[in-house]
Amino acid sequence: MTRNLSVKELLLKYFRIAAFSIASFFAAAPAHAATCAPLKLVHIVETAVTPGIDPASFGAQPRTYYRIGNDKLRIEEAPDNANGIHGLVIVAEPNIWMINLFDATGQHIVDPGPTFNAVASVIAIQGLPGKLAGLQLGCEADFLAANAVAPTRTEHIGDAYFTTYRIADGNDAIELLEHRGTVTPAYARYYHVGELKLVLRYDVYERDLPEDPSLFLAPTGIALHEAEKK
Repeated sequence: MTRNLSVKELLLKYFRIAAFSIASFFAAAPAHAATCAPLKLVHIVETAVTPGIDPASFGAQPRTYYRIGNDKLRIEEAPDNANGIHGLVIVAEPNIWMINLFDATGQHIVDPGPTFNAVASVIAIQGLPGKLAGLQLGCEADFLAANAVAPTRTEHIGDAYFTTYRIADGNDAIELLEHRGTVTPAYARYYHVGELKLVLRYDVYERDLPEDPSLFLAPTGIALHEAEKK
């Protein structure tokens, strides 16, 4: 990854499923990332609130995640009317569907393996150091516990207090803020060479939900084509 990206360029890379390019999707899912396998369904909604971002832009719209086990993941993007894309990615390894709800088209990919782990890094940036890539959505508390990451400070934002954890690796660092007295994430911040590059706000974080197998099936009415096998 080129490390001198502007905030705008970084957000465009992060909040786009790259015209449904499977190569770009897996570029954000490093093979060395730790396995995340929630025992029960997790539902997360995140919004980019990086200083300077246009709140009306596509990059500032919420993104929704569902995941359970190590092999199932669903990512729902907001509509991007300007580009005619309403992105939906469904992973039920080894099957992956990349769908554009805007025109009801999509692609079905069969993951060739040899591993079949669905990965959703908190900061999904290609080339992120392995330690930071191991911090995954839905397994934040597990990561902090496994790596014995201690809180660095308490922050007061608006009317609420948060416990802040900082995980650094070389020139990169992530700060994860939890609602004080809980293990529920509230914000994630990404820094490169000490400069704040990305801020994500957790708008919804629900654990232990009832299973819903339909979340991990391709929706009906989509014109799907098969990706070429390599």
